[in-house]
Amino acid sequence: MTPDPQEYSLLCSACYTPCTGVEAHVIPRWNAAMKMVVTTYRCGRCWIGSLEEMRAAVRADADVRLGFCDFLTRRGYEKDAETIRAADPELQQTYLVRVIDAIENGDLLLEP
Repeated sequence: MTPDPQEYSLLCSACYTPCTGVEAHVIPRWNAAMKMVVTTYRCGRCWIGSLEEMRAAVRADADVRLGFCDFLTRRGYEKDAETIRAADPELQQTYLVRVIDAIENGDLLLEP
């Protein structure tokens, strides 16, 4: 049974503000120290800026793009991740930015 999002709180990992499951946004973030894309929770004030940071990282660094593919695989999108990995670097960027766009637009919802 999935808990009701109104019944639990998550902590924004940017500003450390608690927010309900409904208010929280689950997004990918490049963690340079870990050298991987991790799942983060952002409040309504922080999530758009964090997505912009992720877009910039995807455009700038091949390691981020490969890490994002690993993230997608862990999230159950293995076939999509493999397609992106097989693409040339410019197309990888395009695909991954589109994934970020889909998260921002609400077309792709990542669960906590």
